[in-house]
Amino acid sequence: MKLSEHFTLAEMLASQTATRRGYKEQFAPSEEITENLRALSVNILEPLRLSVGVPIRVSSGYRCPRLNRAIGGARSSQHVQGQAADISSPGISNAELLDRIVALNLPFDQLIAEFPDAQGEASWIHVSYSERHRRQQLTALRIAGKTYYQRT
Repeated sequence: MKLSEHFTLAEMLASQTATRRGYKEQFAPSEEITENLRALSVNILEPLRLSVGVPIRVSSGYRCPRLNRAIGGARSSQHVQGQAADISSPGISNAELLDRIVALNLPFDQLIAEFPDAQGEASWIHVSYSERHRRQQLTALRIAGKTYYQRT
């Protein structure tokens, strides 16, 4: 099922961990979750894809509660509601991807540069969409094995 021109429900549900562990609920989201994924795709991912002109890779979209617990996701993760995606692109740096989201004035709720390296390049970009549109920008840092979020 297509959520937008370039994004499908299947890619927003994909999870090797869920497949390996037999979490069937990961691949049968509710109508509400599907609509949240559609809103994320239409309002954030599709305009971003059209702007950069190269594919956007979703490494993590929706996560059923069991999957979220299994991978150590935050209890309040917007992934569980189908409101978030972790993204990158083979054709553009994650810093450029983040800057483009901001420059396009997309109605994101959260935008997180996840675990930047010594040169400041994030490992991936977390972007979420909800009716709140907080436009909260953060950097996730791992210090002594714990994750901290810093406002940017």
